[in-house]
Amino acid sequence: MRDRRREYELVIIISPLYANEEGITANIDRIKQTVEQLGGQVNTVSQSSPWGRRKLAYPIREYVTGEASRRSFTEGYYVFFTLTLSASKVAELDRAIRLNDNILRHLLVLVESKAAPPPPIEPETESEEEEEPALSDE
Repeated sequence: MRDRRREYELVIIISPLYANEEGITANIDRIKQTVEQLGGQVNTVSQSSPWGRRKLAYPIREYVTGEASRRSFTEGYYVFFTLTLSASKVAELDRAIRLNDNILRHLLVLVESKAAPPPPIEPETESEEEEEPALSDE
């Protein structure tokens, strides 16, 4: 049985500790390599506006490598990917991203195919009511 390749969108937030030029490039390359090893293809990578270094909506507490305590991060570096991947390999990609300590959060979403819109729903027309016989004064 042939496995179906589907389109996905992936957003990652890189820790500000690794948000320098080398760290960002290394994380992007690591994701690209992982996708290619799984038989997929990265179509686009975007880190320009509105992506890039941004303030987070709420602080994220993460363990930092080499530290016993937790640290709160209030900003991160966002990178947006579009990719094509076999549906059965999504769990492996998700696992590989979770194992990367440089990534604070990620979101992988299936892009729905642009199918024809459903036909419009026509309002129900009331059936023509039979006229009631007129009462006669006989």
